[in-house]
Amino acid sequence: MMSSGPVRSRVRYQTIGGDVMNEEADGLLSICLQHEIDQLDGIFWLQRLSRLKRERAIKRFAKQGKTADP
Repeated sequence: MMSSGPVRSRVRYQTIGGDVMNEEADGLLSICLQHEIDQLDGIFWLQRLSRLKRERAIKRFAKQGKTADP
């Protein structure tokens, strides 16, 4: 299942030394950056899904948990 994350991202951040940096990313790197920023903001990836997709994902995970061998 491929994420529908951002195709292109622009990120501004501060280095340990205090320098402000700007970078652009696209593709997989852009998706990874958004994921990490979401984690810092306390957003879990399931919250980004529509209600229907979220319910399907939760059911799928629950089903896998019930059939998993110990």
